[in-house]
Amino acid sequence: MRKLYHWPLDPASRLVRLVLAEKQLEFELVVSPPWKPVDEVTRLYSNPVGPILVDQGKHGRIVANHTHAIIEFLEETYPDVRVLPALAGDRAEARRLWRWVENRFESEINGSILAERIAQAVQRASAPDSALLRRGAHALRGVLTYLNALCEEHSYLTGRVLSVADLAAAANLSALDYFGDVPWDNVPDLREWYSRVKSRPCFRGLLKDRLSGAKPASHYDDLDF
Repeated sequence: MRKLYHWPLDPASRLVRLVLAEKQLEFELVVSPPWKPVDEVTRLYSNPVGPILVDQGKHGRIVANHTHAIIEFLEETYPDVRVLPALAGDRAEARRLWRWVENRFESEINGSILAERIAQAVQRASAPDSALLRRGAHALRGVLTYLNALCEEHSYLTGRVLSVADLAAAANLSALDYFGDVPWDNVPDLREWYSRVKSRPCFRGLLKDRLSGAKPASHYDDLDF
């Protein structure tokens, strides 16, 4: 059995949840806010980064922290359903885009837009920093333009089949979309791609997420928005 320590609107946690569900692996969710991790998390790691997976399987008890360690472990251990392409060149491109997506969102967008929204919704912070939100929105437009260009060429970001790159992008965008911060009308091909990805069974759990005191955007769980 598997246990995932996560926080619902954390994009890294969402990515791991998507991969686990896409692989049709059962897992238990334990909510652990980044700003106040549960005791089990602090016992596992003194300074964890992102989600933690505890897998009690055929290889014994495995503990993995952060998206890359967790997902590479899952790919090696549970290969029946893969989120990395079969061909080596395609795998390299999927890994490149996966890293690119995470780096761009983590460094330029999530620390501004998403952090401000969560501070307002969950931590009841003071008025949002409008300058920070503007910088994040500017960075987001650049990322969306690039992803939209990829979707003009292919059904999925790296080709004709879904990969971890799609799941990484969808995980990050879904967290922002909870608050209605993705200007979908400006990126029609990406919007069509996102509608296709969030219609997959692996997305059902994410679309049920709700934050106390903060309702999602009206289209958040609409599969044909």
